[in-house]
Amino acid sequence: MAAGAAAAATAAAQTPGIYSLTVPMEVEYDSNPEMATANPRSTTWLRARPTLSATRVQGTEEYTLEAALSAEKSSNSEVAKDRLDPRLRAAWKHADPLNTTQLDFVADRRAIRSTELRENLPVGVDGSRTLFALGGSWTRELSERNSAAAAVRQTWERYSIPSLADYRLTAASLRFNHEMDERRTLYAVVDGQWYRPDERQDPVLGTVQGTPSESAGALAGLRHRFSDALYVDVAAGVVHFSRPRSDNEWQGAFRAEYTGERWSAALDLARSPAVSSTIAGLDIISDARVRARYAVDPLSRIEFNVGHSRARRSDSRRWIATVGWVRQLTPSWELGVRVGRRQVDDPGGRASSNLVALSLIYSAPDF
Repeated sequence: MAAGAAAAATAAAQTPGIYSLTVPMEVEYDSNPEMATANPRSTTWLRARPTLSATRVQGTEEYTLEAALSAEKSSNSEVAKDRLDPRLRAAWKHADPLNTTQLDFVADRRAIRSTELRENLPVGVDGSRTLFALGGSWTRELSERNSAAAAVRQTWERYSIPSLADYRLTAASLRFNHEMDERRTLYAVVDGQWYRPDERQDPVLGTVQGTPSESAGALAGLRHRFSDALYVDVAAGVVHFSRPRSDNEWQGAFRAEYTGERWSAALDLARSPAVSSTIAGLDIISDARVRARYAVDPLSRIEFNVGHSRARRSDSRRWIATVGWVRQLTPSWELGVRVGRRQVDDPGGRASSNLVALSLIYSAPDF
């Protein structure tokens, strides 16, 4: 009887796997993908990125596997070569009433020009960035209103162009949360990053050995939900760079989210240490992002996206702005049109590019 009851309970705790498939397809015209300050050359890309994900919950355990393959064909091979880039992510999560433990592994290759603004990589370079990352976190409920968390992540990045240094980055953090009430939460964070560049061969300079870089900092913040529609998170603190030279700076972050009947919007501001591959080390990166969405009707929406990034030591400023219209054709098919503009200001001058894209997305959320 007891064994039968245990087996029944185990079966009840298991859920069947959830599988989803997404296939974004896109045609994009870029007037200046090389971000040249003079004599720009344009290209048109055809892209497809099928992504398959699977999730299974078994009692207190959750397993996730995601695999994607990005295919890209350029109309101008002198500007950009055709690409085939894979991505794999595997994750495990354990959650019980007091503890949550997570582990994840990511392997990802993509074009250098398609990375985020905050990554501060050279613009207009037809090369690849390959990333491997292994991370883990643990959260503990200390009491009804208090919790603590620890996280660590090891990243390896490799580049196809010799002028960029491959590196290893170790990042760790400790966090304490205190819920003042249902709407307000105070928190404190202590974190650190350790950057280690690998030796590289430059065709002009020969063997180049980068300089290790380290930072440690602390933040105090407040999350406040003013209403069901408006949420704000603000934090500020200090950061100390111990190598390659001793330096003190300030860091901070601000996030606001609004969700209305038709409008939804988010504003993110951050100033914190991050890897700048243009200087082969840690730098203070300041970035801002605004995202907004307006529902024209139940099936159509307009999306706005503006991003800006500035690196302190390399004196580089970058921004991108896009606006798009999206129409839900069927439950599985979505059509979109997007226009945008990119701009870069650095010691080499100013460069800009215009973007126009037509996209078609197929999704099967549970098959």
